[in-house]
Amino acid sequence: MAKVEQFPVQSGENGITENIKDQKTREFFDAGRKQGNTPMPDDSLLMGSSTGQDSAREPAGRGAEKDNNPTYKDQIKKHRERIRIYRIFGALIAVIAVLLTVLYFTTRRFNRAEIVKVRDFPAEEGAVCVNFDGHVLQYGPNGATCADTNGRARWSITYEMDQPIVSMSGDKAAIADYGGTSIYVMSAKKQLYTVNTSIPIHKISVSECGEVAAILNDSSKSWIRLYSNEGKEIAYFIRSMEENGFPMDVAVSPDGEKVCVSSLLMKDDSVISNLSFYNFGKAGKNYDQHMVGYFEYTNEVFPYVRFMGNKACAAASDSRLVVFDTSGTEPQNSFNNMLTENLQGIFASKDRIGLLFTDLTRENLYHLDLFGRDGKKEGSVGFTMVYGDIQIKGNNVYINNERSMQIYTVNGREIFNGGFDRAVKVLIPTSGLSSLAAVSENEIDKIKLR
Repeated sequence: MAKVEQFPVQSGENGITENIKDQKTREFFDAGRKQGNTPMPDDSLLMGSSTGQDSAREPAGRGAEKDNNPTYKDQIKKHRERIRIYRIFGALIAVIAVLLTVLYFTTRRFNRAEIVKVRDFPAEEGAVCVNFDGHVLQYGPNGATCADTNGRARWSITYEMDQPIVSMSGDKAAIADYGGTSIYVMSAKKQLYTVNTSIPIHKISVSECGEVAAILNDSSKSWIRLYSNEGKEIAYFIRSMEENGFPMDVAVSPDGEKVCVSSLLMKDDSVISNLSFYNFGKAGKNYDQHMVGYFEYTNEVFPYVRFMGNKACAAASDSRLVVFDTSGTEPQNSFNNMLTENLQGIFASKDRIGLLFTDLTRENLYHLDLFGRDGKKEGSVGFTMVYGDIQIKGNNVYINNERSMQIYTVNGREIFNGGFDRAVKVLIPTSGLSSLAAVSENEIDKIKLR
């Protein structure tokens, strides 16, 4: 049997197990240990090696290849750049989509109207139909009813009035008998309360919260009374017609605390109008009869006053439009616009007031100038229709008579101009421009614009 010699096995400090071939190799490792290092031997000394190169060295060109490869930070940076570009691109697409949508709705025009019957709605003889905050309010000498635009009844009341007058603000309405002694106050959903007075009613004004201000007249004095949204008398004051004049109009603020009264007085062969402001909240307790402001105008008649929110009140005469800042306790005259044309009518919404004039340029029959809460003119609408009603809703103006309708934007762009195949008593704009409701003879209809 041949004798086999087994070489000792040693483990290097780097964890590499090596077979030592001869004494020279062992001496080489021993010398390295004495110096504290374990140098790698030449490949020619290792078993199985066929080259004379150092295996620990990198092949030529590998370092250059590593420099050309992107690092982890470089990859993150490029990824963030791509995300930023995608976001910019997405934002541009969104802006373009919004601009196209705005352009579509600001230039859209309808050419025809389709009317479809919804439900029967019997009309009382002598009754008046009005748009009541998107509902149908019908009132007459014998009672009043309220229905939604689908014809479903909300409430119905009966009374006897010789000359019913109505005031509406938001979803609140008040109906009174001119010269009578009863006031009925309702919301769009139900009847709220009834007030009975001992003095004849001349004028009423309801707030968005349900409070009612009423002017009551006898032969020599006027009472202005304010009722809460439960029908309780909050305050009242008395005015002498000889000293203060005959009351023309009254307005109450949405919060029910502020009241403005317009009066007309003959003095020394002159016509004098005065606008009196009252505050029935905490701020007006220290003022005589709660009067916090008084403004007088000579040779003018102010038949119209209206609060436009709690912070502004507009008053129109035959020669001017004046807006008062009512944000403080004492009102301030914030805007005064003298009128150079003959005023034909006044129409208002929550945010705007429209003054109607005969068009002197003869390009149209009328033009409606629209003013915001600050009194500044926002636009003008010229039209040729002999109108029956004018309504301002949002940024649009609806003009109609029994057989025709025109719709304009506030700045005067025509949206629709067409006719109906049946007589329309009242038009009710809805939230969507292309869909409206109308009350025709004994029925409620839907109008679709195409």
